[in-house]
Amino acid sequence: MSAEYNIFDSERYVLTLDNRALRDAASAAPYEFIEILVNERAYGGGGIFNDHATASVDSAFSNYVFVHEFGHHFAALADEYYTSDVAYEAGATAKPEPWEPNVTALHDPATLKWKNLVTPGTPLPTPWDKAAFEKHTAGIQQRRRDIRKRNAPEEEMDALFREQMAWDQAFLAGMKYSGKVGAFEGASYEPRGLYRPEADCIMFTRDPVGFCRVCRRAIDRIIDQYTRP
Repeated sequence: MSAEYNIFDSERYVLTLDNRALRDAASAAPYEFIEILVNERAYGGGGIFNDHATASVDSAFSNYVFVHEFGHHFAALADEYYTSDVAYEAGATAKPEPWEPNVTALHDPATLKWKNLVTPGTPLPTPWDKAAFEKHTAGIQQRRRDIRKRNAPEEEMDALFREQMAWDQAFLAGMKYSGKVGAFEGASYEPRGLYRPEADCIMFTRDPVGFCRVCRRAIDRIIDQYTRP
């Protein structure tokens, strides 16, 4: 499939740029969606809406990566995280409303695209312990960069991700508006001006929390599009 790491200058991002090889292989059977399983130990994957998704199969977090990246490919879900290194330019002053269903610029809370799912009594934007999360995550990201720079065994990355997951899950579940639908600032690689629906989601962290309610609705809509007469 000519799948490669370091797509878009991101060490974890895996895609194939060889569309001919991809389509030739996929033509062996009827398909609507394609997931490439990569026989690699290194953590990685990628997903493009209506194109394809990938996941390395021998990472300790392969199951998570498969589901997360398939969310991009199948349901057009945006990444909700914003503290990891990415190759995209970020920090623009103007934030147009994103087209993806699970991220918003919240220009007008009254017309929020998931307004009917907002938990009653939840303010928009929704307060959360953002500064403390960012402070802790900055340390994790520096250790992650160091692991890759040293070309350390993948077990070190797995251990770091397990440590991060344990902290994230407890922290993000312990706030006033945890588990509620609102508009939490920090999403789609932007620390300011873009918002995600819930404090935690599989599109935000590796925590075993599944998809938030807004993401689940987006998935339902795609399933309905393909299955309803």
